[in-house]
Amino acid sequence: MRYALVFMFTIMISTPIFSQKYLALETFNVDSLQLVLPYQQGIERINTLNWLAHSLSYEDYDSGKKYGEEAMSLAIELDYQEGIARAHNGIGFVEVFQGNYPEALNHVIESLRIYEKMDQKNNVAKMNYIIAACHYLAGNHEKVIEYCKISLEKYRECHETSVTAGSVRDTILVISLLTESCTHQGLKEEALEYTLQFYKVAEANEFGITERMLWTFLVGAHYYMNGENDSASIYFKKALAFPDVNQDIQALKYRPLSFLGYMHHEAGDFDTAILYLQTALEWYEKNGFLYWALEASNTMGWCYFKNDQMIASEKFFKRSERIFDEMLLKNSWFRHDSLKYIVSYGIELYFPLATRYMQEMMWKEGISLYYMLFKIYDINGRTPEALKYHISYSDAVDTLDVIERSRETIELQTMYESESKDRQISTLFLENELKESRLMQTRYFLIGSAGLFILLMMIGYILFRQNKLKADQQKLILQQRLFRSQMNPHFIFNSLASIQNFIVKQDSKKANIFLSRFSDLVRSILDNSTREYITFEKEIKTIRNYLELQKVRYIETLDYSIDIDETIDKENMKIPPMLAQPIIENAIEHGIKYKEDKGKVKVRFKLNLNTIIFEVEDDGVGREKAMEMMLKQDKGHQSLATSIARERIQILNKKLKQKISFQIIDLKNEMNKPVGTLVTFKIPVIF
Repeated sequence: MRYALVFMFTIMISTPIFSQKYLALETFNVDSLQLVLPYQQGIERINTLNWLAHSLSYEDYDSGKKYGEEAMSLAIELDYQEGIARAHNGIGFVEVFQGNYPEALNHVIESLRIYEKMDQKNNVAKMNYIIAACHYLAGNHEKVIEYCKISLEKYRECHETSVTAGSVRDTILVISLLTESCTHQGLKEEALEYTLQFYKVAEANEFGITERMLWTFLVGAHYYMNGENDSASIYFKKALAFPDVNQDIQALKYRPLSFLGYMHHEAGDFDTAILYLQTALEWYEKNGFLYWALEASNTMGWCYFKNDQMIASEKFFKRSERIFDEMLLKNSWFRHDSLKYIVSYGIELYFPLATRYMQEMMWKEGISLYYMLFKIYDINGRTPEALKYHISYSDAVDTLDVIERSRETIELQTMYESESKDRQISTLFLENELKESRLMQTRYFLIGSAGLFILLMMIGYILFRQNKLKADQQKLILQQRLFRSQMNPHFIFNSLASIQNFIVKQDSKKANIFLSRFSDLVRSILDNSTREYITFEKEIKTIRNYLELQKVRYIETLDYSIDIDETIDKENMKIPPMLAQPIIENAIEHGIKYKEDKGKVKVRFKLNLNTIIFEVEDDGVGREKAMEMMLKQDKGHQSLATSIARERIQILNKKLKQKISFQIIDLKNEMNKPVGTLVTFKIPVIF
């Protein structure tokens, strides 16, 4: 009887029983596999061990790794190449869900190398996709795009030769990962294009209802991110119209509902926004989706704060604190462990969310709620409570910093491991090519080919070095131009003349104040010009010193104001240094200077969600009139402020996911006459 039972399960395992929780992760019935394993030998045992490693990769690290290593050892002993490749792949999955991305890449790339030698085109394409997924989880999004494109190319190659062709599902999984990485890279239009492509394929091929509902919502989300709110609203409402046939759709529906809340709040429709967000919050909290309840509660607290309703704002941020405390206690996004199998975010339809990623997202929301409670109590003069939450906020920032530094280290290590393995694979590929050539061609041809290869490498290296030197030279020139724009000789000489004037008049107090401000300004410019980012506090101090010095020079003609949004954390939030000073100089020297009466420069900093809106406004004669006056007085004069600002922003944007924008607006009155200039920078929040 026992052997009959074993035989029955052996037949079942020969065409394994799927226990599919995630569309991109191949899993099987673990209980059935463990039941037949003791009676198996050889290749059959290796296959079962590999299926167990895959199926336990995200649930049980120790067991998954143990099965994978046993499969590897036995496959090497039998020289079963397919089994070795699968074992590397299985161990790679085990490591990736623990956040050990460099180790995961080592195994997956070894698997790729074996499949390439075996000429299994479908598996070569699949391994390139898995490498891309490892890089996605590690945060190396440029590498994700690179390997996704290789994977798509390999799948197309499979189709063309009609050998082990990739399915529509294979291609769609690659496109979904491409979409996510384009979003993280700030490539909004490309992300929308890929999302629409996925949506159309999912509809045409009648994918599962949950997947179609998810991609309907995602199309709306990408339209929203591209600023096309009308189109976004259409797709959000389409997503909400799907029938509640399963728990995944029920949970996912509160994502478009939340987005509709964001849209209405941005449009100034406060009541409708609160209605949407309140509905989402109540459902999430009642059903145990703690992270989404925390995000909704924080958003509602923010909405009430921006509308000066401090009591309501405090109420929701305190509610956020209770939810956050529960998450910390459970070390989870969910009140119940079973909820992690319900699709509430979207990406977990394809593979489980990585633990490190979830921790990072959770602590970002925690930082937000602690900071806003500190601000509310500080504004209301409740000092003990304000101090308590400022300490909690600082501790949360430190915790997130540790997590992010760990992630950044892993990102760099993963990038290094990947590039190292790429070089190894390229070297092995080159060696195989040379061996084949040696059999087919003469020694002279080999020498000529090697010489040509070396020559091309040398040319490539020389071109690379030239491009690097050119880029470094351009950066140095821009720094020199920026420094020159800050340390304007006329300004220095006029400032020193003012100091001398105070000394001559024996006004030592004003001379000391003026000299102190001048030395502080010079010191801050020298220090800040070497840094990419500085705190708000330092930048505001530099601006204030500069304006005070200019006010002494133009005592009869200049006034100024600096307005800072109370929600800005001046000690921790950072911005690029010295964006404002050249613009302020332009406003004074080319706008207010030519006015007949007294002029004013207004500097404003406002916080809008994750964006700093930084404005410099003057009520001068306007750019057109200023240019006319300058040409009369100094035909050779050139204003560098605008061109330097644009060049700096272009360089900074190469490193940023969310880009800095820069706009100059000519202000005019009702009679269409110039009444000044407004310069606006939109800068992503950086801690």
